[in-house]
Amino acid sequence: MHGAACKLAGYRHHASQLCLKHFWFIAMRKEIVAFGKWYDQQIEVRPLATKALTSSVLAALSSVVAQVIRRKASIREVVSFTLQAAPPFSHFWFELLEAKLGPGKAALKTTVDQLLFRPIMIWYCFVFGGFLSGKRWTEVKDNLHRNFAKVVVSSWKVWPAAMWLTHRYIPAQYRSAFTEMLAFFWDVYESLMVSGAERKSEEDEKEQRVAPK
Repeated sequence: MHGAACKLAGYRHHASQLCLKHFWFIAMRKEIVAFGKWYDQQIEVRPLATKALTSSVLAALSSVVAQVIRRKASIREVVSFTLQAAPPFSHFWFELLEAKLGPGKAALKTTVDQLLFRPIMIWYCFVFGGFLSGKRWTEVKDNLHRNFAKVVVSSWKVWPAAMWLTHRYIPAQYRSAFTEMLAFFWDVYESLMVSGAERKSEEDEKEQRVAPK
């Protein structure tokens, strides 16, 4: 009798947990739908400001994630990533591709993007990010020499497929925001790669200074 009562209490507890999860899921779904409608409205009314804010927030979050992985905190790096991402370059770039190449042509747009826009933006991140981090031009130039080609080649392993999907399936007004969401993961990888290379460069310089002559 006591065992049956315990089982019944267990079933009731399990059922109440399922109900809570169900209500939580419904509430979250409503919030997501409401946010989607609000964001869609902002894209229509304030496209540049919305896209700039989106890219800045995602860039800041990517820097925080990378720092958590590295176990090294730097407010300056977060600010640097935020400022780098603030200008809505991709908004104007997508508009330019659409104006010059016309609708469709996903493969051609992807090729032009990867050969022109992607290397320029990576160079921009190296240079602007280096100056924001307080580096001298000689240090920025050395970082470019060591890592620029590696990052560009690594980007070609990821971004061509992502850009083709963007041009092929994503509506024009959402392409910039969609690529910024994808860039969140890329920025984490790029931050880890560049910081690791910079740390190795600093270690090599220290070894050269203490090495016997």
